[in-house]
Amino acid sequence: MVKTKKSQKIKKKSIDSLENLIDLGVSFLENGDILEARHYFQDAIKKFPSKPQGFIHLGLFNLKNDDLVAASNNFLNAANLDRKNTEIWINLAKIHFKLGGLARAFDYSQKSLELSPNNPKVLFYAGIIKLFQMDLYYAKKYLTKAATIEKDPIYPYVKFFLGILYAKQGLYLKAAENFRAIKSHPIFKDISTKNGLCLQNNLGMVEYRLGNIIVAEQIFEHITKNGHNLNANIWINLAMIYWSQDKTQQNLSALRKASQIDPKSWPWVKELEEYLKSGQDGLKAKIQNLLKENPEGKNISMFLGCVIPNRYPFIDAACRHVLNSLKVGVVELEGAGCCPAPGVFRSFDINTWRVLGARNITIAEDIERDMCIMCNGCYGTLNDINTDLKEDIEKRDYVNDKLKEIGREFKGTIDTNHILWILYNDVGMKELKKKIVHKLDYNIAIHYGCHILKPIHNKPWKDSFEAPTFFDDIMELTGVKSIPHQDKLMCCGAGGGLRGSIKQVADDFTRDKMESYRAAGVDMVVDCCPFCHLQLDLGQVGINSDFKDKIEEPFKTPVIYFTQLLGLAMGLDPYSLGLLRTPQPKVIPPFIPVVPIFTKFIDDIDIK
Repeated sequence: MVKTKKSQKIKKKSIDSLENLIDLGVSFLENGDILEARHYFQDAIKKFPSKPQGFIHLGLFNLKNDDLVAASNNFLNAANLDRKNTEIWINLAKIHFKLGGLARAFDYSQKSLELSPNNPKVLFYAGIIKLFQMDLYYAKKYLTKAATIEKDPIYPYVKFFLGILYAKQGLYLKAAENFRAIKSHPIFKDISTKNGLCLQNNLGMVEYRLGNIIVAEQIFEHITKNGHNLNANIWINLAMIYWSQDKTQQNLSALRKASQIDPKSWPWVKELEEYLKSGQDGLKAKIQNLLKENPEGKNISMFLGCVIPNRYPFIDAACRHVLNSLKVGVVELEGAGCCPAPGVFRSFDINTWRVLGARNITIAEDIERDMCIMCNGCYGTLNDINTDLKEDIEKRDYVNDKLKEIGREFKGTIDTNHILWILYNDVGMKELKKKIVHKLDYNIAIHYGCHILKPIHNKPWKDSFEAPTFFDDIMELTGVKSIPHQDKLMCCGAGGGLRGSIKQVADDFTRDKMESYRAAGVDMVVDCCPFCHLQLDLGQVGINSDFKDKIEEPFKTPVIYFTQLLGLAMGLDPYSLGLLRTPQPKVIPPFIPVVPIFTKFIDDIDIK
């Protein structure tokens, strides 16, 4: 190893000096002589144990060599000697951020903030730690402050993560602005590097989310031709861009390449090939062959209601496939009608409402199967009626007097259950957990809705209705994170006939919900009610039109029924679950595309 002039010059001086020992270590490190560098840093610690500099530089040495545990120990030793050194605390924050210990990393970043509240590097690490903790309010606060100092070396990294933050919030114009600001910077301009590849991916994703699909396709085709060490996510992103244009063969080719890189990244290539051959007829045939009766297990009768068959038939498909995987026998209630609706209809004529609902229940009684209900409103109606008629003889006699005219009688022999309760209680969390084979990585907003929780007197979760967790618990089995957000238990906006009577007011309710989802930075909304689903999905279209002057950017948050996501984690393919369909639906639900849930922004960059 050739020694630098600097190291030769310093060696002529006294190596008993702390400064000279550190300088020698730094010099040898710059020259690539790792063993010599470590020797001098260790010598500095040995000869000057009460000084933090030796520990700091050995910690930096460890950090450079990715020995994070040793780096942490050395910086902690330095902190014990000098608790007012910003560099020590920010490096501890950086180390524990890399180790994935976000809570501890933030504690260290807070100490550095107390010492240097305007230091851009300190603000940067505080910001990205909060970003990964999904505390976007403080992440934005710290990162935007750091971004005001353009000449600092940390600036391009700040802009990159501001782009990530805005992308999480669905503010794609702002995300694009931040990504474009650094695309020519030396740290990011070379597509053959990890950082350059990440930035180009994110620029392509921004264009895709903005609806500039051709531009996005061009960016990704350039990446796949010129980039190095492509990961599976790049190919999946390109595949979804193809899918959004009904370029199914190109989609299949890209997904095959993703699967070759990482077989777990897209485990449904065979299912896609089958779907492209058989189409919707093949999907219908699958449903017809699902389990109808389990002689030794759970059997239910499925009440579809109105919205599912008329608006969202894929919710029906997803529920049937999930129940089939759990070996629950399912038959449809032939001849069932509207539940009827628990709000408007009930308030107009409660007796007729009871009679119509009781008629539906008697169909399930005839086949001796408890009802499985997939709509909160239908559940609210049928559960209230079933409970009331079982407990109140006078009401039951009145209803049966009317039902007698059509040859029916309410007997009170079956239960009316929401599908969530069947999964949570009858199947059980332990059994559900066993079925999870494909862990998901999403940040989701859970929407409970109203009628599944209230009125509380006849609900199985009445003891926790003010802060329920059962829906969150089921979904988090899949690997997703249920992100806290404001107004989590607020109505979707459509309840009580509001959507049908004063649509703009309903959409204004929904706007509050969408703003809270945006602030939380969720990837999607997950619900358990098709009517809420309709309002949260179609409502975004109304908000983007009627309230365009009151929102930062149009909302494009995918809305997913929970069995679609649960089914995905259970290994069911996205085609059977109705998440990916071709040709692309036009002027029919979903009104907000859900294909983007399979695409990813990439935030794993090298920070020097």
